[in-house]
Amino acid sequence: MKRNIIVCVLLLVLPVLLIAQEETNSNESKNELIGNWKIDLRPTPDAEAYFQNFVVSSIDENSFTGTFYGSEIEESLINDYWPKIYFAFSTADQSNEYYHSGYIENGKVYGITYCPDREFTAPWTGEKE
Repeated sequence: MKRNIIVCVLLLVLPVLLIAQEETNSNESKNELIGNWKIDLRPTPDAEAYFQNFVVSSIDENSFTGTFYGSEIEESLINDYWPKIYFAFSTADQSNEYYHSGYIENGKVYGITYCPDREFTAPWTGEKE
C-alpha cells in the first residue's frame, strides 16, 4: 500500500518537474542571446571585415529589446522550440526598413538582412564580446 502511494505521488509530481525543467532550459537557452555581439557585415566573402554591434538588452517571453547597427530593434521574436535558438527582428533608418533573422550555433550568431526597397540582402556572422 505504501509503495502504491509513493508510485502514485511520483507519477503525479514527475510531469510537473519535467515541465519546470524544460522551461528552465528554454529560458537558459534564450538568455544566450543577451549581450553585445560584434557582427561582421562585410559585403563579400573576400572583403575586409566591417564590424557593427548587435546588442540584446533584455528578453521578455519570446521577444527581446536592443539595437542593431545603431537602430532600435522592433518587432522581435525568438523561437526556441528547435535545437538552435532562432530570432527575427526589424530595424529602420531615415529611408528604409530592414528585416533580419538568424540563429545561434556554437556560441556564434549567423544571420541575414533583407531590405526590399534597396533590393539588398546580405549574410552576417558575429561573436559575443
